[in-house]
Amino acid sequence: MMEKKLKATKAATICYGFGDLASQFVWTYVGSYLTIYYTDIVGLAPAAVSVIMMLARIWDAINDPMMGAIAERTRSKFGRFRPYIAFGAPFLAIFSVLTFTNPFSGKSTAGVIWAAAIYIIAGMLYTLVNIPYGAMAAVMTEDADQRNILNTSRNIGMNLGMVIVNGVSAGLALKFSGAGAEVANGQGYRTVALIYAIISIPLFLIVFFTSKEVVQPEGEPQPFSFKDTVNNLIKNKYLMIVTFVMILQMTAFMGRIAVTSYYVIYCLGSFTMIALIMTIPSIGGIIGSLFVPFFAKKIGKRNVLMWSMIIQGIGLVIMYLAPFDNMKMVLAGDIIFGLFNVGFPMSLSMVADSVDYMELKTGTRTDGTAYATYGLATKIGNAVGGAFGILIMSAFGYVANAQQTAQALKGINFTVNLLPAILFFLAAAMCLLWKMTDKEAEDIRAQLREKHNA
Repeated sequence: MMEKKLKATKAATICYGFGDLASQFVWTYVGSYLTIYYTDIVGLAPAAVSVIMMLARIWDAINDPMMGAIAERTRSKFGRFRPYIAFGAPFLAIFSVLTFTNPFSGKSTAGVIWAAAIYIIAGMLYTLVNIPYGAMAAVMTEDADQRNILNTSRNIGMNLGMVIVNGVSAGLALKFSGAGAEVANGQGYRTVALIYAIISIPLFLIVFFTSKEVVQPEGEPQPFSFKDTVNNLIKNKYLMIVTFVMILQMTAFMGRIAVTSYYVIYCLGSFTMIALIMTIPSIGGIIGSLFVPFFAKKIGKRNVLMWSMIIQGIGLVIMYLAPFDNMKMVLAGDIIFGLFNVGFPMSLSMVADSVDYMELKTGTRTDGTAYATYGLATKIGNAVGGAFGILIMSAFGYVANAQQTAQALKGINFTVNLLPAILFFLAAAMCLLWKMTDKEAEDIRAQLREKHNA
């Protein structure tokens, strides 16, 4: 007789996506506009921006696994992961606004230190909320198909947030910058950050109140050891594969977001077109996500992920080859890129499979630590895009707030379109290392249920 699987409620499945919707209001807005705010508003040198973002990511490499390990060892009446969402959301909202507040001159040491400190703290708070949030998909249900649906709900929330953030942020920032402003100023960027921060808090709390953790670890938690935490990550070969896939995937996607505004402003020649170019991929992602659970059942999670990234790369190559005045070709590439922006739910479901694999193999369940890799990949992607993207563009001759040379425009186009396409193709190739079939993953879960019931 088949054991009954513990599942999430329908309300929890739908509301789970609100967490990533909230994250986009705070983190995608930061990722999309902070680089240009630093260079064009505060006046930080591109090299300083690059150093700030890379220092933050070096710290994240230590901080994120630690947060995952702390969360999975937490025991409370609300569960292991839920408390961090309720506690951390208000602080994340506050610091997302502070990132667009710099009381010092960008040329001063104090200005650089302020920017670095606030950005690093904001990243730590994102970790505090989002690693537990991501880990919850694997503990809200034992059913693999429902995990795919939960992660699809999350992907829809992510893309809906991006539609809103990318669709209205530039216009709102311009509106709040004062009458007659042609580009956004500091006040404009800051006011939009404040609006999004206020919206994000109740969305996170909805996830907290509707979700329940039904998958519990066996036995008492082991004392925290950073060395053991790292060892658990490294020994899990499938987690390592999907982590490297996600780093490439996120650098291509989130890193591109960090520099897309430069392409629209300088190559296409219109600040107001930022909304259109950056919204199309998110709308396409929502439409494409509706078909993900069906195709995951038909051809498997790995293949959905692999092919989605290949076709996304093709869309970006079309954009790269498009003349700047050929809007039909630019939009065609953008639409293809967007419709296949559906790989993230599969990445997350594969992380859950790697956690189950490791538990069966070693007896240790590392939900929090494993999902820390997703948060880390997101932030690495965002920072690498912002840090190296601005350096690459500078190497081609980009100068802030100036008429760009033909060479500088080529550099911006290369950084925003061709480079992410190459990363998508590399990530797709790395998927071939993943040998675990969906049937094998289901067999592992069945063995774990049998073991737990025994």
